[in-house]
Amino acid sequence: MNLFIVEDSPYIQNRLIRFVEELPDVRVVGVAGDISSAYNAILDADADAMILDVQLSDGNGLHLLKNIKQNKPGIKVVVLTNHSTDANRLQALRAGADDFLDKSTDFEQIPQILHDWQQPAQIQNLN
Repeated sequence: MNLFIVEDSPYIQNRLIRFVEELPDVRVVGVAGDISSAYNAILDADADAMILDVQLSDGNGLHLLKNIKQNKPGIKVVVLTNHSTDANRLQALRAGADDFLDKSTDFEQIPQILHDWQQPAQIQNLN
């Protein structure tokens, strides 16, 4: 699985990369800290999955999510945010997010989510 991280905090970026390095068959293919540099980089990297923050330095990550899903509908996306309001959750799911996590309470779920996303592909490869 090719994973792209869109997160403006270098601390969180590094923490996510460390998590992913421990997972078999998951590879970080890019990291961006803002929307303007993320869009084309995600498409160029042929990402299968994305971890996306909502509040980025140049706007709302959910706008990026909508645009990416229009051009790459099969990409899996987990929204990871400190702004885990019901309104943001609903907007993220409507925009095409597959999961919505709170950075302060749900961070540890990321490895399992990525693992679960790989299962259908691994089962399909066995057939």
